[in-house]
Amino acid sequence: MAKIFLTGASGYIGGDFLHLLNKLHPEYQVRALVRGTAKIKAVQEAFDGSQLQVVEGDLDDSSLISREASEANIIINLAASGHLGSAEAIHQALSKSGDCGSPYWIQISGGSVVAAAEVTDKTRISGTGSESTWDDIRDIDALHTFIKKYPYRKVDNYMLNVASTAPHINTAVVIPPMIYGPGRGPVNQRSVQLPDLARETLKRRRAFQIGPGESRWSSIHIRDLSQIIVRLVEKAVEGKKDGNLWGPNGLFFTGVGELTLAEISTRIASAAASANLLSDRSVEELDADQFESLLPHGNVLYGTNARYGASRARRYLEWEPKEKSLEDTISAVVQEEAKSLGLIPTSQSPLHF
Repeated sequence: MAKIFLTGASGYIGGDFLHLLNKLHPEYQVRALVRGTAKIKAVQEAFDGSQLQVVEGDLDDSSLISREASEANIIINLAASGHLGSAEAIHQALSKSGDCGSPYWIQISGGSVVAAAEVTDKTRISGTGSESTWDDIRDIDALHTFIKKYPYRKVDNYMLNVASTAPHINTAVVIPPMIYGPGRGPVNQRSVQLPDLARETLKRRRAFQIGPGESRWSSIHIRDLSQIIVRLVEKAVEGKKDGNLWGPNGLFFTGVGELTLAEISTRIASAAASANLLSDRSVEELDADQFESLLPHGNVLYGTNARYGASRARRYLEWEPKEKSLEDTISAVVQEEAKSLGLIPTSQSPLHF
């Protein structure tokens, strides 16, 4: 019997994943960590009648997380990619299960892990491009070496250490790039990078980019990402010990397509102008400080390069993307952000993207 402990059920990634998991596997027993009365109520109402049980708490409650992790055979930590305390609490619990079980631990990371060299290079001009791409099968050893060079990536390095020193714990780290598309979870259904860029464009009435706009991130639709995580869970339920899925090799890039920032900003401007929300289709070039004044953390999220595919998921999970590309959703994102800003009536028919 699958006994799952999940964090992030009220979040963008965790909420969409839980929606799909419950749809495909209502028989799985899931206990979900949720913080706050309003979010707890929303999660309970969304999954009323299912086997989901809500655990009230947050990532800083280490004793609670350890207790829940110790009682589960699959732990899925999707609430945050950089919260070291929750990873330590999970590890503490699973370390004690060495003599009586072989638990599975799926941990979320972020695409900026492969941008660490650019992030730490103070001489680099934000928005410049890169020809470097990563492959999670071909470059697995190089990826380990790269991550270890940047100790500020605390959770990523922690997971590498667990994978190499605790072989009874089956770890997998999922590394999403730019995620887009509307989530299906009960609380947060909005992504960050594309909607925030569209929103600020509408507010300032002109599109913009950081530096030359040559930087690019790979991208994936939230529903395709959820499929990857669900397939990992299914492998865990089957008891698959495949070294291609878990442990030192269990690093999963999840990129599908990619556009440069300049291409994204140009498409946002075009979509906004076509909807009579902008009169100027040009894209203004801003320096890093100017850009970050509009979009906090913009240098990392828009000015670096995070380019990779999803070789491991395709080969070992038999996964293929099914949803629309990033470029095919930009017009819908612009209109959704315009509605939230009150620039167009909310009564218009909803757009599907």
